[in-house]
Amino acid sequence: MKVNCERLWATHMDAAEFTELGSPYTRRSFTPQYREMRNWLTDAFLEAGLKVKTDGAGNLHGIYSGTSDRNFVVGSHTDTVPCGGRFDGISGVLTFLEIARCMKEAGFIPCKNIVGIDFLAEEPSEFRLSCIGSRLATGNFTNEMLNLQHRESGMLLSEAIQEWGGNLSLLSPGCPLFDTATFDGFLELHIEQGPVLENENLDVGLVTGICSVTRYDFSVQGRADHAGNTPMDTRSDAVVAASKVIDAISEIAQGTLSQKTYFTATVGKVDIFPNGSNIIAERVDFTLDIRSEDNLLVQECLESIFASASAIAKLTNTTIEHIKISQGRPSISDGTLLSVLEKKAKELGLGYTKMLSGAGHDAAYMSTIMPMAMIFIPCKGGRSHSNSEYSSKHQIEKGANLLLKSLVELTS
Repeated sequence: MKVNCERLWATHMDAAEFTELGSPYTRRSFTPQYREMRNWLTDAFLEAGLKVKTDGAGNLHGIYSGTSDRNFVVGSHTDTVPCGGRFDGISGVLTFLEIARCMKEAGFIPCKNIVGIDFLAEEPSEFRLSCIGSRLATGNFTNEMLNLQHRESGMLLSEAIQEWGGNLSLLSPGCPLFDTATFDGFLELHIEQGPVLENENLDVGLVTGICSVTRYDFSVQGRADHAGNTPMDTRSDAVVAASKVIDAISEIAQGTLSQKTYFTATVGKVDIFPNGSNIIAERVDFTLDIRSEDNLLVQECLESIFASASAIAKLTNTTIEHIKISQGRPSISDGTLLSVLEKKAKELGLGYTKMLSGAGHDAAYMSTIMPMAMIFIPCKGGRSHSNSEYSSKHQIEKGANLLLKSLVELTS
């Protein structure tokens, strides 16, 4: 039993049609395009002979029935970032659909039910929250999150969950929607979103864990003055101070390379006020994003960053404040699941490596309630979150066959 490569590729191309006009490939959560995708996917699940339901968190389930009450889960997401791609998350969902089709054609009846999930709103949404469906379904949320407002419409997240088929009465912090006593594990296939597999000419990556994500907002307060008439030695320039802090963050992160522990620190969002070419900036706000497999190292680096910011504030006659936005925990993949993936990769003759994921995934939240592992497939140039994102049909096929063979063993 193996996947139909041409059909799997054609399904990807069909799904790519659900996008904002003039902005390929954009299918943001809670939009008409996302609704069209969900409806199309529901029909495809039904045509493949799956039972279909929407859980209390608004996640779409397609269930390939087995002969017992035990379950095994696979899945990912079908929403995209603005001008995203055709493969990020989507390949994981469509691969499950293809596997279900193959199993049905082969007459395969598993012992365990195979539950394929399209998780709601994995990408950061207009509610300023990522992994909404997997957070809610695993109980990893607060009631305050349900009161977050949509940036444009003002709708509450709780209202949107109900609009997308969820059930608020089933949602409670710390209480997963899954009966964990009957669920044996979760696998997610995903593009790597990095260059390692392509650079090393490998077929798949076996993900040993998902790094924690820590975010802080920084605000640098200076004083707005005229760019021409304010002497350099009397300025309180928020841009100068912010740039020094950002440079310090980069140097501190570079210093972790010798420790052989995965660590990245990124400032990708900066806002300058008043943002005029002839005005010394009064305030600069920026967000620090840290990814690591070791939260002790994260704390050590944060303390160094805060100390540097304090010294820079004195040097530049500014004030620098920071506030913690969020911090997750590293998610470790299950050893038994990794062993099955490795065995099947060898049987299929696939070139593979074991690797960490620096990106967040729904799998991280699923790991809090059941064993988890992931399969990475290569993407061209390591590019993702871009309309140039690309994995070839044969790269997807190899990852899909690995998932298929592994599921057969894990559910028989």
